[in-house]
Amino acid sequence: MATTGRASREAGRATRQALLRAAGEVFAEHGDAASVAQICQRADAYPNQVTYYFGSKEQLFVEVACAGVLRAGRRAEEAAAETTTVRDYTNTLVGTLLGPCARDVELFTTAMLLTSRRTDLREHITDTLRTLHERGEQALMSTLVRTGWQLRAGIDVEAKAFWSAIFGLAVQKAATGADFGYRLEDAVAVIFTNLQIPDRVLDRPLVPTPQEA
Repeated sequence: MATTGRASREAGRATRQALLRAAGEVFAEHGDAASVAQICQRADAYPNQVTYYFGSKEQLFVEVACAGVLRAGRRAEEAAAETTTVRDYTNTLVGTLLGPCARDVELFTTAMLLTSRRTDLREHITDTLRTLHERGEQALMSTLVRTGWQLRAGIDVEAKAFWSAIFGLAVQKAATGADFGYRLEDAVAVIFTNLQIPDRVLDRPLVPTPQEA
């Protein structure tokens, strides 16, 4: 009996993961307009399994979008960690989020708007934003320590301002497509204007921290 129960739980986890993977692919292709039928066809699952494991398509979408933007943030931080100047750091950070990770960021902005109608999904969005802001504070603090650059506002405020600007540009890029008028340099300038980083800091080498040395 115990073996049967364990096998059933494992099968359930496998089905849930298959639905998450399929939903990630389908939502990336079609946005929140994707249907449950499309997701289930990709996952080789049934519509009632979406309801069973996630409650609704909207809840599945929010879970996928939250996981995607967290991956995007981590990918950007990892890419920026390999840079040698503050200018390269900011360009890589923004370029990753608005370039190869732009779709993940865009889907999360859609999920945030969705929660204005589905307040029962708000907690997942709030937790994800908190994680993004905390990681942003840590990454920014690491850069500050390596350069000696001082922020005008609190580091928590700057981290929130950074992500707010990223989300705004992602929405503009999604809405305008090929007409998106920002070069990478323009986007970086928009995002970091309030940080008031002078050129002498932008071109300063990033000295490894004691842990990295």
